[in-house]
Amino acid sequence: MINNRITQLVYRTIFLTISLFGIIESFGLFYGQTPGFGCFVYYTSLSNFLCFGVMMAVWIKTIKHINKNEIRGNNDCLVHLKFSTTIIILVTFVVYNFILTDSMFGEGWNTLGNMIKHIICPLLFVLDYILFDAHYIVKWYDPLLCPVLPIIYVASILIRGAILPNDYAGVVYPYFFLDVNKLGYSGVFIWVLILVLVFVAIAFILFFYDKIEIKEKKISFSLKKKIN
Repeated sequence: MINNRITQLVYRTIFLTISLFGIIESFGLFYGQTPGFGCFVYYTSLSNFLCFGVMMAVWIKTIKHINKNEIRGNNDCLVHLKFSTTIIILVTFVVYNFILTDSMFGEGWNTLGNMIKHIICPLLFVLDYILFDAHYIVKWYDPLLCPVLPIIYVASILIRGAILPNDYAGVVYPYFFLDVNKLGYSGVFIWVLILVLVFVAIAFILFFYDKIEIKEKKISFSLKKKIN
């Protein structure tokens, strides 16, 4: 872990700058795009918005520590939410690169936007957690809570799809594994169950990482140790 808060601040400033670019692109505010709010139907956009908000809070807290001359230390802001957000954005990365790979071949700004939202920002956010967050904070139940927000997202998409008129011209089901018209509710349920298991599996991997600490070139592992 890197406990120099100046380094953390620089890193987080870079992340927020890149992330903001991705958010602006999501709303279609670059040349040649059609501005709109269609991004709110996509899990990718919502997960990136969440990352930006959480990182902004952490960034502000980092500045407060530095202003108090607390130059050494690791993140202590929204630690449980940041853990869940790390899993949420990591799944964005996994799904995009291993399930929705065709999305990679867009054109123009959309390609750069896809790269930022699906690859660059997810990896930067995960690295922030790995490099800068204090260990022994995550509880055993945190991995089980990680799918809660994604499940709420899925429920909202299915409810929205059920109430939209049949002649609706916009995007109804943004991802093939949520398309009730093609898969049926049973097919969607199976896909969602698989993704929930992926969420929990990745979360527990990061949970066990949280219990590992390297001091004086020695690796220690404990499920009970806490930072004072």
